[in-house]
Amino acid sequence: MEMDMEEYLKNMRSLRCQMNDIEEEAAKRSVEEQKQMTAIDVMEKDLELVKSETKQLNEEAKEMVRARGQLCCQIVEKQQKIAVLETESSTLSQTLELLQQEKLVLAAKFEENRNYYTKVLEDLEAKLHDQKEWFSSNNHKMSENIQLVEESPVQQMDYTEGNANNRTLPPEAKLDNMGDDTSDSYKDIVFQMEHAKAELEELRAKKSEIELAINESKQLIQQFWNKINTVPLEVKELDMKALEDEHNALLADKAGEAEYLKSLEDQISQLKAISHVVKCPCGEEYKVDLIDD
Repeated sequence: MEMDMEEYLKNMRSLRCQMNDIEEEAAKRSVEEQKQMTAIDVMEKDLELVKSETKQLNEEAKEMVRARGQLCCQIVEKQQKIAVLETESSTLSQTLELLQQEKLVLAAKFEENRNYYTKVLEDLEAKLHDQKEWFSSNNHKMSENIQLVEESPVQQMDYTEGNANNRTLPPEAKLDNMGDDTSDSYKDIVFQMEHAKAELEELRAKKSEIELAINESKQLIQQFWNKINTVPLEVKELDMKALEDEHNALLADKAGEAEYLKSLEDQISQLKAISHVVKCPCGEEYKVDLIDD
């Protein structure tokens, strides 16, 4: 009986020692599990933080891509504007050059017409003066001849002795010769009058020609002013120096935007190269890369 009791007590002590060992082992495992849980929680928090940072970086990368697209659109628009301005500048330069050439041609033509018409006017005035002098001279000569004819008396012919056919007239009574002179003068006057009429017709024709040339000059001037009016008001107010300055400013903006675009591309490349290493308490390492969706 005593042997059984000792055996029982021995077994109880052994069982209690085993239970203590199991409790200690369980406590150790509980502490280890708690540590593992704490480490897992920390790792999950780190993962969430990395995911949040990754998401933020992705959003920033997308925003940069959108900004890059907008900037590219702005660059294209400005390039088109620059091309249009270059075309307009070239067209305006050609137009201004043509207008300057037309102005010089018109000025030369006006000067040539002025010299021509001045010479024509001088010639006509000289001819008119000569006609007046000639007409005055012939008119005076005709008046003298008519007066001489009217004042000469009609006398009978005297017969000289011994010759009945020999007739003499006083010098004042030579009407035949006077009639011939008057006839020649009259023919000359008629000829000169016809010549004067022809010159008058020529003068009228030249007057018409002058009027036609004046009308053509007015039309050319009107066309010139119409071309001037087609030039935009802003271009009239700006000179070529201002246009060149604006063109250079646009080119400088274009260069600055290209440089800014290059810096954006470099920043996006740097963001794509970002990676984060997460170390697990268990000894494993995880590499998290920024993926551009």
